[in-house]
Formats: sequence, C-alpha cells, structure tokens
Amino acid sequence: MSTSRKIAAAGLFAALAILLTTISQALGLNFPIIPYLQFDFGEVAILLAFLLFGPVPAVFAAFVEFITLLIVGENVPVGPLLKLIAILSTIAGLWVGIAISKKVVHKPNGGTILGLGLIMALIFRAVIMTIPNYYLIVFISTLQGTVEFISSAFKLVGITLTPANGLAIILGFTALFNCLQLALAFGIAYLLLRAPQLRHSLRLSRMAWFETVGDTAQTKN
Repeated sequence: MSTSRKIAAAGLFAALAILLTTISQALGLNFPIIPYLQFDFGEVAILLAFLLFGPVPAVFAAFVEFITLLIVGENVPVGPLLKLIAILSTIAGLWVGIAISKKVVHKPNGGTILGLGLIMALIFRAVIMTIPNYYLIVFISTLQGTVEFISSAFKLVGITLTPANGLAIILGFTALFNCLQLALAFGIAYLLLRAPQLRHSLRLSRMAWFETVGDTAQTKN
C-alpha cells in the first residue's frame, strides 16, 4: 500500500477513534469498582489500524486522537495523556508479540500471531500503566483523597480500603481494568477484522499487515 493511502487510512481510523471515544464518554461506561476509569471503544479503531496497516498508522492515529481530545475531551490534560500512554503501550506490546511469533514460532498462523501479540500487549499495558497511575494517585489526587472517593464502591465487593492497603489494591484493580479494556477492544477489533466487508470497503486486496508476518516466516522456512 502506498504512503498516501496509509496516511489516509490513519486519518480515517483516527476520526473513527475520536467518534467512538466521544460516544463512550456520553454513555458513561465506567468501571464499577473504580468509577473514574471508563471503558473506551475508541481503541477499537486504533487496533484495527495496527492490525490492518501496521504500527506507524496506528501511532499516527493515536496522536491525532490525543491532540483532538486535548481540545474537546474530558479531564484534560490527564485523561487524554493516560489514554495515549495506554494505547502506545498496547501497540508496543502487540508489535513485540508479533516479532516474537516471527522469530520463535515455526510457521506461525494468524491465531498464534494474534495470541502472542495480545499476551504481550496485556503485560506491557498493565505494567507500564501502573507507573503514571501511581504518580496520579500519590502526587496529584493524593492517596487519602482517592481512598475516600472510591472506598464505598470497594465495600460493595467486600473490600475495605485504608491508607495502608489502598495503593496496592487500587493499582491492582487499575491493572485489571486495563486488561479488561484491552481484551474488550481487541475482541471487537478481531471480529471486525474477520468481516470481508471491512477489507472490501477499504479496498484492501492484499493481506492485513499482521498476516504478512506469518506469510514471511513461512516463505523463509
């Protein structure tokens, strides 16, 4: 695919990501245990950009969405920044997982490629997102304030938050949320990826970007 078509595709998926994020915010799809965390369907578009066209268009789409959300998004600038870090860590994890499948697995198929990519993305995202969330809780919101804000939600599931245990529990459940968010977005993206109508509408006659990894590996063996 030409560079101009990749740029056009990245712009298209960036616009779709912004639209889906706006819809998600309007629906208020909050994580029940930690209400300030919100599920976001906008990541579906960026994951599709990655799987179909590769990491560069996906990163471009992520930054376009980030800049837009700085202007029209919620909880600026913290919210858009955390979203950008989350999606970039996801893209990095997917990329590493796909690279591993190419070098380690003999004749990887599409399922193996996506499976390893998803596993690495889950690890990357959960670990990397712990760092900014730690600073957000400790230095911006303060641990005491965060515990007071969400302690009632945790009591509904039988957990009592205190300043002593609050940081570890909140970071643990935040990592869980990030894994659930990624699994949800990836699952939807995968289902859309299987639809031939999508590739037809994008005039994508060749294989999707992630499929070329397995194809290249098989050619060399």
